[in-house]
Amino acid sequence: MEEARVQYAEAYRVGHFEAQEAAWRHATRLAEYVSAVHNRVETMPPGQTRTESEEWINWAATTVECLDPLSTPPRLPDIPNHEPTT
Repeated sequence: MEEARVQYAEAYRVGHFEAQEAAWRHATRLAEYVSAVHNRVETMPPGQTRTESEEWINWAATTVECLDPLSTPPRLPDIPNHEPTT
């Protein structure tokens, strides 16, 4: 039974690790998009449209930071406390 617990914990950690990598890739793609939008908005003339676009960029950049798992120090996940099945 102890071996099953160890295997379950390791599989859970690997799954969490893979999910973090996928979230990082997603955040990286979004950050690249935000950067491209920023470059485009910089060429716009001053006015309401540019101001609204800059507000969107600020919101999007904050959102990307929240989605990026590298925004916080890595740590091992808590393993759910339930009996594994074999």
